[in-house]
Amino acid sequence: MKTKMMYRIKNGKWFWMLAKYAILILLAYQLLYPVLYMISASIKAPTDSYDPSVIWIPKHLSATGFQDAFKTMKYMDALSQSLQIGLGCAILDVISCALAGYGFARYKFPMKNIFFACVILTLIVPTQTIILPYYSNMKYFNPFGIMSLISKLTGGDLAINLVGNKLSFFIPSALGAGIRSGLYIYIFKQFFEGMSSALEESAYVDGSGPLRTFFHIMLPNAKNAIVTVFLFSFVWHFNDYYLSKQLLGTKMRTLIVALSSLRVDLAALIGGQTTTDPIRVQTRIQAGCLLAILPMFLLYIVAQRKLADSIEHIGIK
Repeated sequence: MKTKMMYRIKNGKWFWMLAKYAILILLAYQLLYPVLYMISASIKAPTDSYDPSVIWIPKHLSATGFQDAFKTMKYMDALSQSLQIGLGCAILDVISCALAGYGFARYKFPMKNIFFACVILTLIVPTQTIILPYYSNMKYFNPFGIMSLISKLTGGDLAINLVGNKLSFFIPSALGAGIRSGLYIYIFKQFFEGMSSALEESAYVDGSGPLRTFFHIMLPNAKNAIVTVFLFSFVWHFNDYYLSKQLLGTKMRTLIVALSSLRVDLAALIGGQTTTDPIRVQTRIQAGCLLAILPMFLLYIVAQRKLADSIEHIGIK
């Protein structure tokens, strides 16, 4: 009897183990299928694209798709623009959102809950609903009404146009109003609330002021939150299409904007054959997609363990 029970238990364990691995394999296939398809399509020679016997593994390898996509997208220039915006905004988001999150976590002030509700509201409101005033503010940038005051005093019409300038991304991030800044403030708020207030009390006893306590005591202990916010901000700014298209225009194109216009730009490169040779265009678009995701893929390889540990320690899901 005991032998039969042990046999059933072992069979049950094997069954659930096989079921678990089967589900994981199916999920992995669903995630990897687009990448495998892009790799297969982008390295095919033109003859293989019209060969019905070639499905996944090409008979003739060709790098023409990557060369044309690299040239058409002006890859290095677009990558440089994306990196500058991503890194700059990530650093500014860390500084501004850490200050805001610390203020919400440690200080009491009138209408605190209402202000924090407004911060959370920024996560709900789509960018498309506020793009007109957002664009207008950048087109006619008027900080604190200074430009209007100078115009009245001088009788001229002074205006600062930030459209087509990376400052249209840097200024909102520096003020805690960049892409997903509400989430970053929430992350820092939750993290600082979990830290012991004894650290600050000890600093105050030693004569430190609020800012010195924040920068020398609290911020160095918030490394996990800093890593999480920095990576989130970098990835979202790097992959942003909507605001980049609206605020930077066509002359200063990020990698994602360059990829979105690849089909149109290819017409000039391959002699206007977008209609007569769609397969040729498709292979170059797949190569462009691989080039576009390559920086994020390398970032994931380098930082995925650090990101997972940081998210685990700050307690968000």
